[in-house]
Amino acid sequence: MSNQMSRWGRGRGLSRLLARETNVADLIQFLSDRDPSPWVEVVGFSPNEVKREGSKSENYADLVLISDSDSAAIEVKLGHTMSEEQQSAYEARQGRAAYLAALSFDEARLSETDKELWGFLSLSNLVGKWEHSNDELARLLASEAATVLSGWDDMISGVFKPPTSSQLVPLSALGEKFLARVVTRRIAFDLRAAGKWATAGVTSGGGLPIVQAWTPIRGENIDRAFIAEIRWSSNRLRGELRFGIDFDPRPQQSENEEVRRAAYDLAHNMDSVIACNSLEDHLAEIHPDLLDFLVCKSGSGRPEVKGDWESVIKHGFKGSSLSNGKKNNRRQTTPGFYGDGALRFEATVGVAFEHTSALDLIVLLSATLEYLSSNQPTPA
Repeated sequence: MSNQMSRWGRGRGLSRLLARETNVADLIQFLSDRDPSPWVEVVGFSPNEVKREGSKSENYADLVLISDSDSAAIEVKLGHTMSEEQQSAYEARQGRAAYLAALSFDEARLSETDKELWGFLSLSNLVGKWEHSNDELARLLASEAATVLSGWDDMISGVFKPPTSSQLVPLSALGEKFLARVVTRRIAFDLRAAGKWATAGVTSGGGLPIVQAWTPIRGENIDRAFIAEIRWSSNRLRGELRFGIDFDPRPQQSENEEVRRAAYDLAHNMDSVIACNSLEDHLAEIHPDLLDFLVCKSGSGRPEVKGDWESVIKHGFKGSSLSNGKKNNRRQTTPGFYGDGALRFEATVGVAFEHTSALDLIVLLSATLEYLSSNQPTPA
């Protein structure tokens, strides 16, 4: 496949327009202005006004529906999520119904507790309400837009199909970052349902989708854990599995020499375990099918040792200045593992998405955490 075809894109025509949350909200306002009646079936009343980007007192809602006796706030989301502060502000406002409008698979964003305060609106279903409008323009535009939104729903659903399904879609088909972000959020949800700590987000700087999962080391909590994560790359056909050790300071404590040394010592003791070739040998016995899409670029999948890591352990990166005056970080000093900061120690293995599903990634992340956990050193 050419480099152009492997890059992230934003679609063409209407698909390109709808790939922006603001444009989706603008479309819904336009449809509402043409014909507000479909809202009766959705929120229980027909608004006299549909405002875009509500005021501060309305929590800057994407859409605010107002009638003589009722009101509702609609938050439209595609790739982005609501912050805890934004969600709390909605929930603190009494007397106004709140709705999250998103792609269908994102209903998992709302916990059972959230659902007591929020309604969920599938964007394809919501826009599709105007397909039966008496307003011809609204009807035609809604039909075209609902087709695009339904296509995205089907694509996301497809990457979660089992391998025997004729509707299975490979992860490489996700041509836009926000679609992959929806997928990572659902992967994280399914991992949490299986008892793992998991979260989804984006990489700093590049905004690329990432899903991370942890399991605590023996006798510990989440601040002393094994990590397995899948990171998408700038080439949407490829990703990367990172796995190893991930520590955090204890609650109410700051990073110090003790936690840095504890993290490094465990990684050093598991040197032969936190390695691409060792993981592949393990998976060959329990999940040989996963090897079909793993690409081990080197034996260990780790960088060469560089610089004085002992100084980093003692003083942290900020306290370990370099003789050339450059800022010290993992690009300048590495203990022979990949990672962010001074508390994460990982090996990497490439993941080819052309024949990989979201279910494959769930199995891979779970199997990798089980591999790390089962190979941790026995306490002295």
